[in-house]
Amino acid sequence: MMRSPGGDIAVLLATFLLTVVIDLTVAIQVGVVLAAFLFLQRMSDATQIGSITKDLGMAETDEPEDPQALSGRTVPDGVEVFEIQGTLFFGVIEQCKDAMRLVEPPPRVLILRMRNVLTIDASGIRALEDLLKTSRRQGTRLIISGIHSQPMVAFQRSGLLDSIGEANVLGNIDEALARASEILSARTSPQ
Repeated sequence: MMRSPGGDIAVLLATFLLTVVIDLTVAIQVGVVLAAFLFLQRMSDATQIGSITKDLGMAETDEPEDPQALSGRTVPDGVEVFEIQGTLFFGVIEQCKDAMRLVEPPPRVLILRMRNVLTIDASGIRALEDLLKTSRRQGTRLIISGIHSQPMVAFQRSGLLDSIGEANVLGNIDEALARASEILSARTSPQ
């Protein structure tokens, strides 16, 4: 047991000491709470959010055998691609907001790849709603790419899917890049 990660050892020792000093019921309650905090910390550490466009070395984050890698694709000027890897929950919202603040100047189209996001909670939905509002204020169109079933159901139930627009929620990066090109050409064509 002493070769386990430090957090696990701390939970074990705290539970053991509380069992001896106070009683088993209190020890189990405290152990469960400590284990829950440890789990949340690990989940937030495992979630990564960042830009993967050509300017920021996107090839480093993609695996060479990945058919959805950006390395073989052209990202148009004025398009920024962000990818979220992990669970989008209340423990990582500040990390998400910090990553989005780094984009200067605001792009004309922001593609948010969610192919590695299997779950999202209410605070994750709220963060995306805030991102959508900020994007609209800055004149940026938001496109979601590669969304899984649980986040899609959450989008539908919260009304976020309607706010983003079904045409802007796409199955893969190729469709998202094509949609971004379509948006860019519509903005530059004479009316």
